[in-house]
Amino acid sequence: MHHAGRLFWAAPLLLSACAGVEIRTDHDPAVDFSRYSTYYWKRLPATSNSLMNGRIVSAVEGQLFAKGWRKVPEQQAQTALAADVTTRQGQRVDTFHNNWGPGWHGWGMGGQMMTTARVVTYEVGTLVVDLYDVTSRNAIWRGTASDTLSDNPATLQKSLNEGVRQMFASFPPGSPSNPRSQ
Repeated sequence: MHHAGRLFWAAPLLLSACAGVEIRTDHDPAVDFSRYSTYYWKRLPATSNSLMNGRIVSAVEGQLFAKGWRKVPEQQAQTALAADVTTRQGQRVDTFHNNWGPGWHGWGMGGQMMTTARVVTYEVGTLVVDLYDVTSRNAIWRGTASDTLSDNPATLQKSLNEGVRQMFASFPPGSPSNPRSQ
């Protein structure tokens, strides 16, 4: 069935995730994913951090390899993979109390509890991975992972690995390990 450029997406699936990570996957329900097992990178992730770009590629390739897929030259690939990373600023309100309250080692007995709040700005990063059928050029699958970016490389690596793992947890759609009925 040729889709003539139109996308027929299933209802987005929101998976439960570890703290702060939001995962969504979407796919064309008319596509038989059992026909595919090869891919090439049409568009690599392009962040300002070349180390992070490599980590994203490794994480995605590791998940696809675990599913029995393999990377091949463009001319031999059945699917094309594209990754994008976007960032935006988010804000939250942090509230602080400057009094321990009554009964804390005698401090604050009868005192007023003072509350102060400040707005904290932070970066939210989203990884988007798209998979296209090479022949039809139609998008057939999309995964997104959104998380708060960390300045700590170990925390960032753990978050990336977990996000990509969850993104591909039910991939490919309709596989025996992931019946469509679920």
